[in-house]
Amino acid sequence: MFTWSTHQLTEFFTAVTASADENAATAVAVERAAEMVEAEAGAVVLDEEIHSAWGFGPEVPVKGLLATVQTPGTIPVPGVGDLYAVPSALGSHLRGALIVARLDDPFTPEERQMLQGMAQVLGLALRSIRVLRAERTLRAEREREAAERLVLLEQAQTRRLLVETLLTIQREISNRKPLPEILDAVTSGTAALLGGAPVALILAEAGRARRLSIASTSGAGGYDFADPEGSHTEAREAMATGAVIMQPADPEDPEWGTVIAAPVRVTGEMAGSLVAQLPGAADRYAEQRDQLAAFAQQVSLALTDARTVEAVREAHHDAVTGLPNRGLFLKIFNRVLASRAAATEPTSVLFIDLDRFKAVNDSLGHEAGDQLLAAVAGRIRGCVRASDTTARLGGDEFAVLLHNSPVEAATAVGERVISAIKEAFRISGRDIFIGASVGVAISREPTADSNGLLNKADVAMYRAKKDGPGKVVVYEPHMHTEALNYLSLRGDLQRALAENEFRLQYQPLVRLDSGDIAGVEALIRWHSPTRGLVSPADFIPIAEESGLIVDIGQWVLESSAAQVAAWRRNSPDLTLNVNVSGHQLVHPRFAANVTRALAVAGLPSSAVTLELTESVLMSDPDAAVASLASLRELGVQLSIDDFGTGYSSLAYLRELPVDELKIDRAFIARAELTSEDLALVRTIVELGHILGLRVVAEGIENAAQLEALRRLGCSYGQGYHLCRPSDPADLPKILAGGPVAPLA
Repeated sequence: MFTWSTHQLTEFFTAVTASADENAATAVAVERAAEMVEAEAGAVVLDEEIHSAWGFGPEVPVKGLLATVQTPGTIPVPGVGDLYAVPSALGSHLRGALIVARLDDPFTPEERQMLQGMAQVLGLALRSIRVLRAERTLRAEREREAAERLVLLEQAQTRRLLVETLLTIQREISNRKPLPEILDAVTSGTAALLGGAPVALILAEAGRARRLSIASTSGAGGYDFADPEGSHTEAREAMATGAVIMQPADPEDPEWGTVIAAPVRVTGEMAGSLVAQLPGAADRYAEQRDQLAAFAQQVSLALTDARTVEAVREAHHDAVTGLPNRGLFLKIFNRVLASRAAATEPTSVLFIDLDRFKAVNDSLGHEAGDQLLAAVAGRIRGCVRASDTTARLGGDEFAVLLHNSPVEAATAVGERVISAIKEAFRISGRDIFIGASVGVAISREPTADSNGLLNKADVAMYRAKKDGPGKVVVYEPHMHTEALNYLSLRGDLQRALAENEFRLQYQPLVRLDSGDIAGVEALIRWHSPTRGLVSPADFIPIAEESGLIVDIGQWVLESSAAQVAAWRRNSPDLTLNVNVSGHQLVHPRFAANVTRALAVAGLPSSAVTLELTESVLMSDPDAAVASLASLRELGVQLSIDDFGTGYSSLAYLRELPVDELKIDRAFIARAELTSEDLALVRTIVELGHILGLRVVAEGIENAAQLEALRRLGCSYGQGYHLCRPSDPADLPKILAGGPVAPLA
């Protein structure tokens, strides 16, 4: 089986370029090339003449070799037989080819690819030798002698740099360096070879031949390799033609710059293109054109040797969604910010974080979670232009880079993303409902950097989460201070749990027909030694995000169960309502934790109602049915809190094993209820009664609201008009005081 290495090619290049004249160079090239592919004969055809024929014996088949330059085939050799012959062109500026002939086996695509690389190197060496020969004949012209010596020096330096670069790439591959380091060595070496010009290695994505992605870049700014239109025109043309493409970077201004693209093959198949941009018009870069072509051949061989095409994608793309990963996203972002257009055209970045994804992942497993992430990625890409860049940053976080998008356009895209993600996902035979929060940052300063802007968008996203699910927030400078406060609050919250800073208050649940207290709802309070009284609206979301809510929720359950058990000695029918988060619901030991807490407190399970919000239940109704069923087996009651806030599904409401509906306070918030308010509340009350559920109205603030709810047949109520949340020490007196809202 044919094998080769970059080290052998480097030795070939060194031997050929060390030759003093054309005959020596071609003789060395023929012998080395034939030896490496185990061929019997070879020759170099230059300007329609045979040079350095080797292995043919006394009679060189001149006609057969000249014909082979145009058309590969077989050459009859007296006394030997028919030899398979393959020609490899020496370059665009030399008429000729390196021909190698073998007796028994045709040449494989890998062998042809390697021989073409050798021919390119030989062509460069012959051109250098001819320049040296011309220099010797013109030595008498003193002014031209100095200029040509400078050219020779530059060419010698170029040859030395090419050898050193190939050796560097060989060492990277031999030492099993990470793929990004190998690709960066390719582009940085090419850029150095071309005097610091910007260079990009653009490869076809695995399994998607029409889609190209940037694997590595190097060199100074100038050409916009971020390619906002996503076309990579020069790279595609070089791949389509299999030839080096050289054309103006700006057709309307040929002097502005020249783009050169050389095709890259892997195991004989077209895999991408090595692209460079040089300043000025194309007529001055014939030498650089051949240099890039020769180097692209070496890149092809290096990539084939490393078997890296699939690894390219793995190194720069997310395996679950197929999107660029964080590293590639930041590279593209930096190129956009450094381009000419970024100075005048606004560039926006969206930071997208999914709401309620962890609950789905925990309840259905990581495989379903991965399917959901892939589906989310598809919806996000459907909301942006083909020229924009979408990436998965990690976990359930995504980012979108919007080219030439002012703040209004970026906000509109964010809203489209939220609307798309809000629609149900069909995963593993279930309808899954999640949401998203979006932060936006705009490049306003010339010195903006990708990490800084992405962090600002991240800060804006956290502000969006704080404002409520499904929000788009644009970054403002004051949010940085708020973000620091957020981190500080999270640290204080961890200490509060460890140092027992939480307290409970209890708000009675009142029978509206009699005014008697039927139960109490446990409400957590936090009085921080440094912050004072902290609202649950501020610390509960942080507790849920950090996972502390599981431990905090267990403390609330255990403490309130013990307290209500003590009160039941004098009020034996008193019940307890406790709020439960989605993180608790999907915790694998939640049912066992509830059982233990009630057993320790001595409180019967029938006296406890666990309250869950609609958003938690409807994020995955099928999983909710299974989780709630296990709780019902314990004998506890279940309640839907904040009912009617937009997530309700009557079909699932019939399936959920719940006992109680709590009407959200928004439906009775007005001091005087309108006919529309009354109609909505009546509908919920009648629905609850039809399904055999208790109906509780929250937020009763005045006598008019109380009277209206009594007329509508609502069974229970809570609110400041009935009784404010009270400390445990005050509850026995309230319980013993009789009805809190007697009938008039």
